[in-house]
Amino acid sequence: MPMNERIFDVAIRPRAGDALWEAFTPALPGLHALGESDLDAAARLAEAIVPHLATNLQQGRAIPGQPRAGVYLQEYGLVLWQFLRVRMGPLKAGQSAVEVIFPDIETLFDAEIGDVDESLLDV
Repeated sequence: MPMNERIFDVAIRPRAGDALWEAFTPALPGLHALGESDLDAAARLAEAIVPHLATNLQQGRAIPGQPRAGVYLQEYGLVLWQFLRVRMGPLKAGQSAVEVIFPDIETLFDAEIGDVDESLLDV
């Protein structure tokens, strides 16, 4: 992955106490979005991620990276997941700064995470 790209896990779950959904990126504390549906919350987070990263850079904070998609699956358990590729710097014509990606499930549940309860994979 080029140095000007980062991939971030996005957890999406119903918020306790009301009918809203919450989307957040565990690697980026303070970045979260609420929506009336899971897709609405995810879309709002995708819109907020670039301004959030820009603010961090303006304030002299580094942008954290993840070694690969799926790093936080084990820690947060069974919630809805989405993965965002964020491109920073100059974009090619027609290229989006934020893109939803769909990594291969085997990539997410490999030996780096540790033992995963395979019953969680049964749908």
